[in-house]
Amino acid sequence: MSSGLSQSEIDKYLKLDMAQNRPELSFKDKRTFLSKIDSLPRGPGWQCEIFEATGDECDEEGKEHVEVFELWKRDPVECIRELLSNPSFACHIKYAPERRYEDEWMKKPILSEMWSGTWWESVQNLLPPGATVVPVILASDKTQLSNFSGDKSAWPVYLTIGNIEKAVRRSPSYHATVLLGYLPVSKMECFSKSKQSSATYQLFHDCMRSLLAPLIKAGKDGVEMVCADGFLRKVYPILAAYIADHPEQCLVACCRQNHCPRCLVKPERRGQPVESPLRNPAETASMIRETLRSGGQKPQGFEEAGLQAIDPFWKNLPYCNIFACMTPDLLHQLHKGMFKDHTVKWATACVDGKEDKVDRRFRTMPTHPDLRHFHKGISLVSQWTGNEYKHMEKVFLGVVVGSADADVVKAVRAVLDFISYAHFETHTNNSLSGLNDAWTRFHSYKQVFVRLGVRKDFNGIPKLHSMTHYLESIRLLGTADGYNSEGPERLHIDFAKVGYCASNRKQYIHQMTIWLDRQDAVRRFEAYLRWLKHGRVSQFLRTGEEEDGNHDEDDGENIRADQPALGADASEGIYTIAQKPTFPNTSVRTIVAEFCAPDFAQCLEDFTTPQSLSFLRSINSYTTFAVDKQFKKALPRMSQVSKKLTSDSIRAFPARLGATASTLPRRLCAQAAQFSTVLAFNGAYGGTRPDDGTNAGLEHPIDGLTVAQVRVIFRLPETVSYLSKHPLAYVEWFTPFQPYDDITGMFSVAPSQRNRRRRASIIPITAIVRSCHLIPVWGRAANIHWTSENVLERCTRFYVNTYLRHTDFVLFRFLVDRWRKTRNT
Repeated sequence: MSSGLSQSEIDKYLKLDMAQNRPELSFKDKRTFLSKIDSLPRGPGWQCEIFEATGDECDEEGKEHVEVFELWKRDPVECIRELLSNPSFACHIKYAPERRYEDEWMKKPILSEMWSGTWWESVQNLLPPGATVVPVILASDKTQLSNFSGDKSAWPVYLTIGNIEKAVRRSPSYHATVLLGYLPVSKMECFSKSKQSSATYQLFHDCMRSLLAPLIKAGKDGVEMVCADGFLRKVYPILAAYIADHPEQCLVACCRQNHCPRCLVKPERRGQPVESPLRNPAETASMIRETLRSGGQKPQGFEEAGLQAIDPFWKNLPYCNIFACMTPDLLHQLHKGMFKDHTVKWATACVDGKEDKVDRRFRTMPTHPDLRHFHKGISLVSQWTGNEYKHMEKVFLGVVVGSADADVVKAVRAVLDFISYAHFETHTNNSLSGLNDAWTRFHSYKQVFVRLGVRKDFNGIPKLHSMTHYLESIRLLGTADGYNSEGPERLHIDFAKVGYCASNRKQYIHQMTIWLDRQDAVRRFEAYLRWLKHGRVSQFLRTGEEEDGNHDEDDGENIRADQPALGADASEGIYTIAQKPTFPNTSVRTIVAEFCAPDFAQCLEDFTTPQSLSFLRSINSYTTFAVDKQFKKALPRMSQVSKKLTSDSIRAFPARLGATASTLPRRLCAQAAQFSTVLAFNGAYGGTRPDDGTNAGLEHPIDGLTVAQVRVIFRLPETVSYLSKHPLAYVEWFTPFQPYDDITGMFSVAPSQRNRRRRASIIPITAIVRSCHLIPVWGRAANIHWTSENVLERCTRFYVNTYLRHTDFVLFRFLVDRWRKTRNT
């Protein structure tokens, strides 16, 4: 059932001799098989409610057209009961607000989950003693079902609750977000074109009112539910957050799209750093009600608020401020909106050489395992995904610096800083100050685009104005990563697209609900069987335990490092390396020639001790070593990034041709060389910090670290293995970090040389903390002979990339900025 086979294919399989001769099967054909599944326990059932709309268009007989719509829905209270009582979530649920603070005086809150925000506590104070708040989080987004032809669409509405940890909510494998219903999708052709949009809006609100009607009584009177911990509680489900893109937020807020769905800012001032009062739900509902009763006469303030005469679904929902429910949308507002649609376009227009130079620099950018290489540039890409926006952000500042006005670079940096801070999974006063500072800096430098003729003004950009509300929303509902619209977009696959493919495309919504019910029944039955086998409550709603983790392709062994990275706990000082080396018998001659390690023998002599003199005398050009192509290091946990350990790949291997197929040209089978740049502990520089000066007692976040390029990862022979219990790396060093650049906010380094040769040494791989990425300092005109393969050897100065990963941003921007502020005070 979960294999994706069609019903006809299932029938064919069950009629095979191998299936017919299996006596343990209790079904022999498709019909009996599906009847067995339909008899299994399942979640809340589906209902279909019919809506009719009488339009103002008439047929040939003069009768008004009537259009019929189907709303497929489930009871939201029963869906909440399913989530709240699920024993798999017992360790991931909170039943009351929980505030944490940095200081003992409770003046500096730590914001992360929904229960750490102020909304929950304020609603809790309005309810009777002993009441349990269940913050309801809704998400809706229309999606296309047919790929190449047709106009088949679905409009799913999803539901989850803020009691569950956000990491669990946004993981599809946990099934902590459920499908609540399918809204009807129609062009409303029974109405004239002038009335189609308003009729579509009203249909949406009528359907949502019906869908959420059970929440009205439950939110006012409470409902007794057995929770995941086995206790009986009286819960009050209250709508707390609504995840949607800007057009749908305006649809929910009953306002026009040239207005803000949260506040009353004037459309012509949305590009300015102004704060306006939030919309008031009671006043808004009153103005709309008065307009509808008077037949279209609009009261004072109606036009100024940009309202539409639509009867809102949220007017009777208890304790609900629908405008405060509008959550930040990292995908559409920041990645796609402010960055790709606006900042990239504006900054590219300011670069000397425009798109050609930007494309050339993207092509020349050094590679990294965590970075997509745009080998054709970006100007020719017509369709972008969310991941591609994020990979562009990682290097875009390094692309424009040197070829654009300094204020352009500062404006781009401010946008990238804002996006990075908005992604924090845990916020403190310091990080919120950084978020607000980035927003302020962008507005300080944005006039450069007007000065250079790229824009006339910044009015009418809703995604720019939406940045104004991030700070307030985070304090109210917790960090923005818990409400990213990437989650609902991913759920479209499971709850819409796959189900549609399993249908016969006729009355497909009904068939999709049946298919989803059967999938749910199979999943529950599998969980029951696992529970019987193991005798314990299983993670029965999590079907893919490793779906969100990092996978190691190599068979490896975990070795605990001597020194954890950057103050991490002991469990984070782990690296993984293959049990069998990739190149087991690599001669010194090959290491020198192919791995570009000219001083390998000399560095090996410097690394060894006098007791290994006989080993050194035996080394010649044909002496072989076991060489690995990579190892993986666990990055330290950072609360701002993730609670999970993440894996960092450090690679060192020359270019080579793979096993070529006769039908493929050799160039398609070639593998480019990869020699990772890393941060490593290096005693040769004495641990100097980039900003050495006053207050030397303060520990700088990157004290003792130096950039190096790994050339060879190898193991010593067994005869001298006592010299190092860990594999070794031949590295070429860069200079210490140069002073912090105030324009780019990045440190710079240069290749370190001694007697006109690269300074190199051999170190244990445990001295390597993490990989890093270097961006060439291009100057006004980059060398046309530079490529992504040779730029690290030919360029003479580099920026250390701050935006490679969120962990790099925390290290090189957040912690460094905090250190600088502390030093100055």
